[in-house]
Amino acid sequence: MEQKVTPEKQAVTDIKTIKKKSFTGYALVLAALALAIVIVLNLLASRLDVTWDMTPASLYKLSDTSTDYLDLLEERGEKVDLYFLVDMDLLSTSNDDMALYYSMLEYDSYDCVNLVAFDPNEDPGMLDEINPDGRYALQEGDMLFRCGENTKHVSGTEMYTYEYTLSDEGNPVVQAAYFHGENRITGAIDAVVTGRTSKVYFLTGHGEKSLSGDYTRFDANLTNFNYVAEELNLSNSEDVPEDAAMIIVAAPKLDISNDEMRKLNEYLDQGGNISFLMSPNEEKQAYKNISAILEDFQIGMDYSIVKETDASLYVNNDPYMFRVNMVASDTESNEDITSEVREMTENNGYIAFMSDTRSFYQILGAEGGIVEVGSLMQTVPTTDASGNNVSTAIGEVCGNPDISAKDITGEVLDLAMYAKDPARNNAKITVFGNADFIDDNGTATDYMIVPVYLYLSTITWMHNSDLDMDMGIADKAKDYDSMTLASATEANTLSVIFIVVPLLVGLIGAGVWLGRRYS
Repeated sequence: MEQKVTPEKQAVTDIKTIKKKSFTGYALVLAALALAIVIVLNLLASRLDVTWDMTPASLYKLSDTSTDYLDLLEERGEKVDLYFLVDMDLLSTSNDDMALYYSMLEYDSYDCVNLVAFDPNEDPGMLDEINPDGRYALQEGDMLFRCGENTKHVSGTEMYTYEYTLSDEGNPVVQAAYFHGENRITGAIDAVVTGRTSKVYFLTGHGEKSLSGDYTRFDANLTNFNYVAEELNLSNSEDVPEDAAMIIVAAPKLDISNDEMRKLNEYLDQGGNISFLMSPNEEKQAYKNISAILEDFQIGMDYSIVKETDASLYVNNDPYMFRVNMVASDTESNEDITSEVREMTENNGYIAFMSDTRSFYQILGAEGGIVEVGSLMQTVPTTDASGNNVSTAIGEVCGNPDISAKDITGEVLDLAMYAKDPARNNAKITVFGNADFIDDNGTATDYMIVPVYLYLSTITWMHNSDLDMDMGIADKAKDYDSMTLASATEANTLSVIFIVVPLLVGLIGAGVWLGRRYS
């Protein structure tokens, strides 16, 4: 029997149908509108090159320290040329270098910074233009800053530091990367604007070699480390210049005067740094005042020239050019001065040699003394029948005014040493038994590569020029998340949680929507 639909029921059904169609229409309109808005926003962001930095460490934007400083330079009308030896288009495709890429874009957005980025391999002419005398050893990824006559060089390798762990196979795996390029770049900009430099003074007036005639290659090395080298005659100066990062005393033929010793001691009392390169001197010259300064740092100097008696340890049939041993310098601050040099020798297969050198020794200080002293380079040790460390090298008497002096035999000889005195504002001293290894002939000799790098490391230990460009901007960490799965079962469980469960939730939602749609 056919059931009749009353007009009232038909009206209710029609209303429900209209509401369903209206709801579906509204939903479709809203979905289309939302899609249109997303498309338009993406097109605008793409056209305007708009980016949002959502990283916790704000990796892709400059800190307030940098922006405030750049705003100040803008107000003052300063202009800094920043030459960046890299293809920016290529840099933009490197996920690991995104922090550097976007930082450079932000620097370039300021009128006070003139960014000139170029590929040195594709445009060698530009490389010659910015470095006409070849003073800087520029490589791809490096930066050169210039403001007026002031220049600074920042290596591309200084932009990031990394933390590694070893995989089960023994391969290094990056755990975290720290971007400190902003601190280095803003600091370099400030350094060239203010003209701030780290000056190294070569002492003269005692028969030393000249900076301009004998140490030009080493001077270039100092330039790459952002030091400026000049000569200093203390007899013509009231005191050591205030801008002295360190004093180098290289192969003096004569001792310093009492007045010069006083000036150097006053400099050390203020936390100064002095490096003595004491080549053997055949003249019967007593270095009374130089020795007095060294002895205050518990270092004694032999009047000797070291000779190796084991033919397997010297080269070119020259017993005065021989293999040496780099010593780990475990300082109280846990800073190992020789670590990078020893790593370099191990990774590159270099062998450390030294030639025509005198030796030194440690003087035992008073009990409870606080001077920190140690060795950097020694003759190669061996073990005698009693298990003691001995050496086949000997120290032949050379230049000693005392006619009763005897050769030094059987001992492991110190050829380079360091010392620091906290009681004198952390004044630092280094001594090497030869100065020739850093002159133009020495730096051109393959055998001297290791001691040259060691000497540069001691300079950084005494005064790190990077600190002169430190703006106090914190490193920005980029973490590399990883997950270690103990078994296949654990992997399958995670797959269910992260893949299967969301799919089931989606299917259930779709089923509910369809049920309501046709109910």
